[in-house]
This record gives sequence, structure tokens and C-alpha cells, in this order.
Amino acid sequence: MEAILRNTPPRTLLLLMGSLAVLLLAAIASRVVWPQYRHYSQAQSTLRMLNSALEHGDGLIREMQGLQQQVASLNHQLHGDMVDLPQNQMESFIIGRLQKISWRNHIELDSVTPGTGSKVQAFEEILFSVRISGDYFDIYQWLHDMREELGYVVVKQFDIKRSASGSASQRLHASFTIAAYRDTSHG
Repeated sequence: MEAILRNTPPRTLLLLMGSLAVLLLAAIASRVVWPQYRHYSQAQSTLRMLNSALEHGDGLIREMQGLQQQVASLNHQLHGDMVDLPQNQMESFIIGRLQKISWRNHIELDSVTPGTGSKVQAFEEILFSVRISGDYFDIYQWLHDMREELGYVVVKQFDIKRSASGSASQRLHASFTIAAYRDTSHG
């Protein structure tokens, strides 16, 4: 081996050693550096993805909160404040709410008679025979407020008459049947 090294020109020896060094560096780069670089690149990509998800995640949380508020609002619109009331408190709640609505709209609540209705699919029907007295626009506003505050109610029968014919009053007497519906899974 010494003889070969002495007979080889120095320039060839330098090229041979340089080639071995480059080959050794290439081997180290392909076996050690390149896998670490790929691992680092994947970690950077994952970090960017997580940061993006975190930024959008706040938006998703806000969107979910908004949707939950919408569901609560629609549930209140459908059932009113009586959604979680047991059956024995529901009648008194509705009668009390009708009285408040009457006072607010200058309506005289002459009578309220609760009754039982039928079962309509998954809903229980609760009937109320109601008689009121007041001006036309007050009665109209009373009906509007009743629907807003009690949720899903239906006026099933409606009869409106003017006060006694000899009277100069513009007062009207209305009698109607209100049907309130509630989910049978509550109460």
C-alpha cells in the first residue's frame, strides 16, 4: 500500500482524498442531516397548521355560541317562558301572563277558563276560553303581545261584538279559544 501511495502522483492523491471527503459528507448528509431537516420541516408545517386552527378555532367557538343563542331564542319563540314548567304550574302561568298583557294594553280580562285539549302528534294541547273587553287596536296589540310572550299559541275560535247598541262607547267584547302547545317530553 505504501508503494502505491509513493507511485501515485500527489495531485491524484488529493483528488482521491477530496472525493472520499465529499462521499463521506454526502453519506452523512443523506443519513443524518436530511432526515433531521425533513423532521424539522414537518414540525414547522404542523405548527403553522395548529396556529391556523387556533386562529379559526376562536371563530368557531364564537360561531357555536351564536348558534346556541339562536337555538335558545327559537326555543323561547316556540315555547315562550313555559317550556320547562310542569303541567300543574302551566295553567296559572298562562293566566297570570294574560292578566299582565291585559293591564299593559288597557284590556279588561273578563274571564279565563282553562280546559283540556287533544294530543297533536308529539304535542299536548291546552285550551283556554278567554273573554276580554277593549278598543279594537288594544285588542289587536293584546293578541300580538300574547303570541310574543306565550310562544306558540293559536287562536282557534274568535268572536268579536260591539258593546250594547245604545251605548256611544267604541268598546268591543271578544271571546275566543286559545290553544297552547307543549312538548309531551316536558313536565
